Amino acid sequence: MTEWIDYPHANCCPCHTTRKIAYSIEEAAARVGVSSRTLREQIADSYLIARYVGTKALIAHEDLVTWLNSLPSEPKRK
Repeated sequence: MTEWIDYPHANCCPCHTTRKIAYSIEEAAARVGVSSRTLREQIADSYLIARYVGTKALIAHEDLVTWLNSLPSEPKRK
């Protein structure tokens, strides 16, 4: 799913009528349910792409979805 219109409740409330095209690290972390520290580590390890406006990191919606889809579907075994 890369577009809000794919969600079953896409047009039921104002927050879904316009999709953001990029998120701050904090916003992206909240969207996927991980800490901003985790996303910063993923960016540092080149698993997640960030783009910069000056020193502010932005994560494109498509890059966040691609990163999420690249994660393993099973937990790490110890």
